[in-house]
Amino acid sequence: MKSKEEFKNFVKAHPELIKHVKSGNMTWQKFYELYSLYDEDDSAWHEYLKPKEEVNVSINNNHSTSNFGISEIVNMVKGIKPEVLQQNINSIQKFLGFVQEFVGDGDKIKTPPKRAYTPRPTGKMFED
Repeated sequence: MKSKEEFKNFVKAHPELIKHVKSGNMTWQKFYELYSLYDEDDSAWHEYLKPKEEVNVSINNNHSTSNFGISEIVNMVKGIKPEVLQQNINSIQKFLGFVQEFVGDGDKIKTPPKRAYTPRPTGKMFED
């Protein structure tokens, strides 16, 4: 059986495996089982691994689109529907009000008022 460190190095060499896990198509456990059963250079990986040229092209494309500029922010703001935003804000306000009531009740615990101390008469031992 292969070690976890070897598997981690394999995943670092093939970052496209991360996309399969994030999309829910595979789990790390299943990938580890494939790795321990079939090793690195088997046809079992063809479904999940792209040829090296495709990986380099997709990485270069990701870097060019990851530069988040003002135009992308403006486009995101344009896509926000005001009524949906208002509903979300109302939901958050209701939740925060509930939490505030829940937490605030701990401060309002009523304690019985303290009676002033009156010393016991010296001649009285018990409740006579």
